[in-house]
Amino acid sequence: MTKGVKICLMAAIVIFVGAVAAMLYLRLPSDSTWVAITQDGKTLYTFDLATFDDEQTQQIRIESPDGGYNIVEIDEGNTIRISEADCPDKTCVKTGELSDGVPIVCLPHKLVIKYIDPPQNGG
Repeated sequence: MTKGVKICLMAAIVIFVGAVAAMLYLRLPSDSTWVAITQDGKTLYTFDLATFDDEQTQQIRIESPDGGYNIVEIDEGNTIRISEADCPDKTCVKTGELSDGVPIVCLPHKLVIKYIDPPQNGG
């Protein structure tokens, strides 16, 4: 192997290892139970999933400016998901429950559900 090939091979290995490390870091569990629901960059709701009643399912209907809608469901065990949507591909529904590091996104309705850091008390 020539020196140039060895350098390219080492660079590829470093990039690969860095990418794997970044993916593992992004998949680390979140310590937060706080969730934000935003639409078109505006925060509609922020709340702590840990405060919801474990015995009851709650639903929030979110209307889209284009006339569409999403139904956000908070289930027993404090999980959150989009249970219903009128968007064409329903990727947001197929995503399932919110998991660490991976938000739920509905592109047609510009809706995002993600974990956030808890609000700071006392400013």
